[in-house]
Amino acid sequence: MLDFSKVKAERLSKIYDVSRFDCGDDDLNDFIKNDAFVYQEKKLATTTLFFYEEKLIGFFSVAADSLKLNFDEKENYGIHQKKLEDIPSIKLARLAVDKNYQKQGVGTNILKWCIGYILDCSEMVAIRFITVDAYPEKVNFYRNFIVNQNRHYTKKTNHISMRYDLLNKEFTSPSQNIKPEALLMKL
Repeated sequence: MLDFSKVKAERLSKIYDVSRFDCGDDDLNDFIKNDAFVYQEKKLATTTLFFYEEKLIGFFSVAADSLKLNFDEKENYGIHQKKLEDIPSIKLARLAVDKNYQKQGVGTNILKWCIGYILDCSEMVAIRFITVDAYPEKVNFYRNFIVNQNRHYTKKTNHISMRYDLLNKEFTSPSQNIKPEALLMKL
């Protein structure tokens, strides 16, 4: 198991060589090598890179989002009396781990770091939910953290839309309860 305390997080920049990154997924590899910097320059998404011993081992990208909830869902979250069409959210747009570091807890730690980062951002700008459009084969990974599936959302048929409520006071992973405050990390 990789010691994640020795991993460094850095915002994507042209000083970093991402050309050798390979997570085994052509779409994610293409994104980090060809699109991530343009997305960041155009303020469409920001990307955080993770390095272990100077090697890029993973990344995530986030973007502003909003979530439409039906009345019952709004009632469950205690916001049904508000006339909000869209609920402020952050989309976890991409998350990938290099093939050489998969199955070592790196993806889980990157996701925890990402949630902590978004919690920190939510102190500066209103964010209620984290949204994810997960590949069907990754739903179980995200289900350990991003607990609610958006069942009425059918826009992307090849993805499963999920959400996590940042007001959830208990952050639950399969083996432990982690308070959101314990996840806060700054770049």
